[in-house]
Amino acid sequence: MGDNPMFPAYLKQFGISPGNRILDIGAGTGRMTRYIVELVGKDGWVAAEDIAEKMLLEGKKLLDHPNAFWICDDVYRLAFKNGVFDKVLCFSAFPHFIDPIASLYEMNRVLVPGGRLLILHLSSSEQLNTFHAGLESPVNRDILPQVQEMELMLQESGFKSVRMVEEEDLYWLEAEKTSS
Repeated sequence: MGDNPMFPAYLKQFGISPGNRILDIGAGTGRMTRYIVELVGKDGWVAAEDIAEKMLLEGKKLLDHPNAFWICDDVYRLAFKNGVFDKVLCFSAFPHFIDPIASLYEMNRVLVPGGRLLILHLSSSEQLNTFHAGLESPVNRDILPQVQEMELMLQESGFKSVRMVEEEDLYWLEAEKTSS
């Protein structure tokens, strides 16, 4: 699957800017990481996290940048201190998390108060779930909840929703960590 020309615009809409510390959850080979590192500039950095070490190694070959860190990690037990990141991006990965609430709690934990989370897909939940259902096990059971259901999960895990869009070619769920 190739890059989408909208990636940089989506990241700018999300508010990624110079000096930000960004966690790219489920980064794989870094499809978004390479755009993020440009936006955060020399004073920011991005941690590309994924459970698949081989994908991360491939990503590091494609983007060996001093402000990009490649971390093989478990989304349910992230190896970061509390409040490290300004923003967390989860692009095309959320349906693959077996325990979505646990992953949201972890994403919340590593954000600064007022930090933002973006769950982004390039299709609606209905389209993605239909696509996954046609694949082999275990992916055929991976579900992306509709934004209304996700809003409840976000609230349960300490977020308030900021912007929810679900269209044929875009699933945008942006939330802010509530101060606690």
